[in-house]
Amino acid sequence: MPLSRREFIATGVAAASLYGGEKITPKADSIIYIWLPGGMAQTDLWDPKKFTPYVAGMKGSQILGTCEKIPTSADGIFLGAGLDNMARVMNRGAILRTLSSETKFGAVHLKAQYYANTGYLFPSGVKAPSIGSIVGRTLGRRNPQIPAYIYIGRDVDTSDEEKLFISEYIGPGFYGVNHAPFMIPEPAKGLATLNAVAGMKMDRLDRRQQYLEAITGLSQKALLESNKASDYIKVMEDARAMMDSPVKRAFDCRADEKPEVIAAYEPEIAETALLDPAYFHGNRFSHGLLLARRLVEAGARFIQVEYQYGPFKGFDMHESGQRRMVEMKKQIDRPIARLIQDLDERGLLDRTLVVIATEFGRTIASAPAAGQEPDGFAERNTGEKLVIENEKMYGFHGHFSSCSCMLFFGGGFKKGFVYGRTADQHPLEPVEKPVALIDAYATIFKALGIPANTNYVTEGRPFYVTNNGKGKAVDELLA
Repeated sequence: MPLSRREFIATGVAAASLYGGEKITPKADSIIYIWLPGGMAQTDLWDPKKFTPYVAGMKGSQILGTCEKIPTSADGIFLGAGLDNMARVMNRGAILRTLSSETKFGAVHLKAQYYANTGYLFPSGVKAPSIGSIVGRTLGRRNPQIPAYIYIGRDVDTSDEEKLFISEYIGPGFYGVNHAPFMIPEPAKGLATLNAVAGMKMDRLDRRQQYLEAITGLSQKALLESNKASDYIKVMEDARAMMDSPVKRAFDCRADEKPEVIAAYEPEIAETALLDPAYFHGNRFSHGLLLARRLVEAGARFIQVEYQYGPFKGFDMHESGQRRMVEMKKQIDRPIARLIQDLDERGLLDRTLVVIATEFGRTIASAPAAGQEPDGFAERNTGEKLVIENEKMYGFHGHFSSCSCMLFFGGGFKKGFVYGRTADQHPLEPVEKPVALIDAYATIFKALGIPANTNYVTEGRPFYVTNNGKGKAVDELLA
């Protein structure tokens, strides 16, 4: 049957999409994307400034850093105190200190998170796929039994509009259910869905699946060949395959890993020591990183590990920023560094790209009640008019879309390298080599062998993995 004009164009674009007119030799086979939402205070972490201790009555403009700088294993690179473990592995990584955005997201975390995970501003006109779905669809599975896109650490929860929105931007968008993430909420608990129900033997389960396929085959041809029907059957087949797959075996951390290895991934602070003990995901996060390493060993393609976001929780600090930053460092420092070291010692780091990202940075608040600023954010605030009356106000409580950091380890990126420079006085904006998110995406994709103009057709038009296909890789970051 001859193709219609629209079908011909769609087929041509889809066929060309993988290479987008150019061939790139990949330097990474897998990616572990460490997602730390809430807006990390870059000046206390990856881009430390002069330490200015708390003094009652000080001006906001005086707060440049709430911790000392510490040297690292990479000459000339300093991190914020409390990142002692990360400091020891910085000779294996690169820091992008000038990730910037022309869009100022104000008080709206979710739109910034949508942008950070898809590379498109909301609303984008279509349901934009997440970076995990992009990589999964374009490169496919490394191991046929392991999902191309795995998401660790977020509850499967659609109880309100906010959580539904989060599910959208970490999902497949218009790509469809076959490119959705395989969700692993609690890595240490395993997944009941990978086990047959009590009393159900595997041969009985297989007979049920064969029966389903048989009765499906009796359906009308139009229904049988519909995309949704075939997608559903494919999901069922994949789920059954995973019940005997390395994904299931990867959960056996307690049985397979030495106690000292598990201990090396644990956070350095207990739930009871937190200012807000009701919100603690340190163990879930650390176990997620250990599971991510095990999944890479088994042949996973893209794994995203989240320290689960909650408004005014985790890195979303609107008061007591200095104390809470100390707490968060103790939750993320040791497990991330252990992951890097583990991958390196096992010979996996060269072909595995580890990315650390957040949705925006932090600056000083522009009003005493942080998060209640008249303009919703503090992008150009100098802090001259803000008086720090108590220690709850001491910290970086203002949202700062103008600049944040992104880190890269392994996977074809330079080692012991810093790109970009920010101002030393407020506002701490990029002053050398600013990088747009579209170009950071292009750099990640280049390391994986994906051209920035790779595209897939929706609604009769191409939709690119970087906005309009115009992302430019920052080659200085690549080895």
